[in-house]
Amino acid sequence: MEWTGLNELREKYLSFFESKGHLRLDSFPLVPHNDNSLLLINSGMAPMKKWFLGQEEPPCHRVTTCQKCIRTPDIERVGITARHGTFFEMLGNFSFQDYFKEEVIPWAWEFLTQTLEIPAEKLYISVYLDDDEAYDIWTKKVGIPEDHMVRFGKEDNFWEHGSGPCGPCSEIYFDRGPEFGCGKPDCRVGCDCDRYMEVWNLVFSQFDSDGNGHYERLAKPNIDTGMGLERLACVMQGVGNLFEVDTVHNILNHVERITGKTYGQDHLTDVSIRVITDHIRSTVFMVSDGILPSNEGRGYVLRRLLRRAARHGRMLGVKRPFLSELCDTVIKENGSAYPELIEHSDYIKKTISAEEERFSRTIDAGLTILNNLVEDVIKKAQEGKKRILSGMDAFKLNDTFGFPLDLTKEIAAEKGIEVDEEGFRSELQKQRETARADRMSRDISGWTADLFSNVDAKPTDFVGYESLAAEAKLVALSDGEELVDAIATDDGPKTNVLVVLDRTPFYAESGGQVADTGSITTASGAHLSVSACKKTPKGYFVHTCTLEDGMVQVGEAVVANVDEKRRHSIMRNHTSAHLLQKALREVLGAHVHQAGSYEDDERVRFDFTHFNAVTPQELQQVEKIVNEKIFEALPVVVKEMPIKEAKELGAMALFGEKYGEIVRVVDINGWSTEFCGGTHVSNTAQLGCFKILSESSVAAGIRRIEGTTGYGILKLLDEKNEMLHQVAGALKVSNVHDLPQRAAAVSAELKNVQKELDDLKTEIANAKVDGLFDDAQEVEGIKIFTLFLTGTANDAIRGMCDKARDKVPASVTAIIGECEGKTSLAVAVGKDAQAKGLAAGKLVKQIAAIAGGNGGGKPDFAMAGIKDTSKIDDALNAVPELVKAALNS
Repeated sequence: MEWTGLNELREKYLSFFESKGHLRLDSFPLVPHNDNSLLLINSGMAPMKKWFLGQEEPPCHRVTTCQKCIRTPDIERVGITARHGTFFEMLGNFSFQDYFKEEVIPWAWEFLTQTLEIPAEKLYISVYLDDDEAYDIWTKKVGIPEDHMVRFGKEDNFWEHGSGPCGPCSEIYFDRGPEFGCGKPDCRVGCDCDRYMEVWNLVFSQFDSDGNGHYERLAKPNIDTGMGLERLACVMQGVGNLFEVDTVHNILNHVERITGKTYGQDHLTDVSIRVITDHIRSTVFMVSDGILPSNEGRGYVLRRLLRRAARHGRMLGVKRPFLSELCDTVIKENGSAYPELIEHSDYIKKTISAEEERFSRTIDAGLTILNNLVEDVIKKAQEGKKRILSGMDAFKLNDTFGFPLDLTKEIAAEKGIEVDEEGFRSELQKQRETARADRMSRDISGWTADLFSNVDAKPTDFVGYESLAAEAKLVALSDGEELVDAIATDDGPKTNVLVVLDRTPFYAESGGQVADTGSITTASGAHLSVSACKKTPKGYFVHTCTLEDGMVQVGEAVVANVDEKRRHSIMRNHTSAHLLQKALREVLGAHVHQAGSYEDDERVRFDFTHFNAVTPQELQQVEKIVNEKIFEALPVVVKEMPIKEAKELGAMALFGEKYGEIVRVVDINGWSTEFCGGTHVSNTAQLGCFKILSESSVAAGIRRIEGTTGYGILKLLDEKNEMLHQVAGALKVSNVHDLPQRAAAVSAELKNVQKELDDLKTEIANAKVDGLFDDAQEVEGIKIFTLFLTGTANDAIRGMCDKARDKVPASVTAIIGECEGKTSLAVAVGKDAQAKGLAAGKLVKQIAAIAGGNGGGKPDFAMAGIKDTSKIDDALNAVPELVKAALNS
């Protein structure tokens, strides 16, 4: 066999199975589509579950892919060993009720021994204990000698995951040679040593399990195979682990150049180099698929990987942000197979750089505090206490310094210390409950699977692109708890009536666009008002209704009508989102991509990738461009076309979205071209006008603009006009055009009144200062003046202190003033009093402390805040004793 590069191996595999009648599909995104059971795609078959389960018709019954995958359970092991990694590519060939063992087993052998020319004597085969069928195909049809065959039990050679399709599997092993073995006489396939490497797993899904040990043979079984591309490359390149594979090793070499370290000379250095190498591969692919760093879900995985890599860079002596530099090598090594990496390269680097810089601003302080906490735990352990870092401390490190729990655990574990995870999670409980509620609000909700999964009907035919009214048949009905044949009004309207039609004009909530509302009328005269519409995984449009009167029955003929005025308003706002994205890219740069959107009948909300606040001038320019395109009356053409043709047109796709072979494209006269399944106007002039309402930050690297069009503009103008008239009435102006002049006059009047008031307060304060001298206490020749005033600002009490200090050099003045809810203490010390060792800065701290405050200043004057106003008298009464103590210290 010849040395073969990883990229060449991928192409050889996919081409081989294309020659066997398989449809080659691009890798699915790492973000699962319509699958809440997975955080990230972790296997080749995971994105195809709907085809295995028969929920959707596959594009072909023979499919081959190279799927990018992320697996996170062993993150803390990555780097410590050379065999663990978070990112990998899984080669697979799949049959959906087409071919079976007789075909797949010989094909696997042909690819390995003929296409790759791996010596047959190096390969060993395992089969399930009772799978004589597979055993006979391997030995009698392929010709594998029996000493190269092994049988294993359920734990090793039977694929099953709860109820559903399952079956035996057959694994192919490569013998790396005795030098990788354990040396035991009975060393063979299945041994825990590194000699026999599992290369390929062929899963024969031939049973349907009820999850309780009962298996029914499937009439049409499936094939699911998986072969790790990096593992195959290890075999073909004669290397020991994935970090020595060509494309990965080139990334590792770049890490060496940046850190100035050499791989293979020191164990701890090697650990850090492997961590950085693996994690930068994972994060580049994750960001390219639209994942952003956050504190929840897959965004947390990304943040955890980036910050772990950044920390190991620090451990190797790299004090500056450096991860974005490695992106170029990752993209270069993988860009031929994944062109989206090249397309998104600037965005990937900016996202990773921003996260690393964010972490670098706090990592040193966080590490110092964590190290101090760890040392404290170690000291307490010497006193017999447990070596546990409290959950509260771990939470503070996370909340203040951005240390993921796993990073804190990893650093603590290096010193033999555990972390109280339960305490940490209790501190996060409220945040998690909030996040869970948000997920529930965005989910299609549980009833879709429970109530409509067994409906025996074709998916709903959506006709809402062409028409806002349709004659239809009611095919399924629910009261929100179970499927029913009929529902009638008794004492009043029935809410939460769920209706499925065979065809509908109602747009189902998706892609950020809200659902249509309207009405459904039955042939018998019953009337339902439609408040929402969602689409189930099986393609049923579920209308949430209120039955106003009458009775509805399954099988009835109905007429469905969409609220036309509302739909047109939604269409205007949705089209404006496309114009807005293009304008933002022109003004801010090509790194701008949609990160979320929401369009209803009142406004458009558009989230996009950008790393700074958009300036007022930039917003003005964006708004101007959008309105120019509206006034140009550009045609908006929506058509379906092959995805290849759409990409050639330059149509923009959503990050991380997986599209079929035929896509829907919205083309605004060639200026803006995007993949989109939403509803749109036919000409930009129908928007009327566009106005930006606000711009804000949503998350790190994500900004949000809200805007409106059409009737929303008129509503905004009405609100502004009403506000102007209210202000005019308050200022007693008959014409709103006179408001600027009247406002300027009122402002000048208020300024004069304020000056007169300040002058009056100063006169009153001066009078009170004169009174101070009459009631002064004396301590060892020092006059003590104290006073509490309400409604007196800081400037006034400062002036009073200055006057007392200048008039009586041997004095200490302490005045507390309260104004608009804020209480302050001012202390002044005359020259003669300073000569005796008294200092205002020291005294103000002592006095303020009695009332829960703190402050400081110079020897002659100082100020402090007062928190506990109930202790004001105590604080002022203590001044003589504090002065006496200071004089005698």
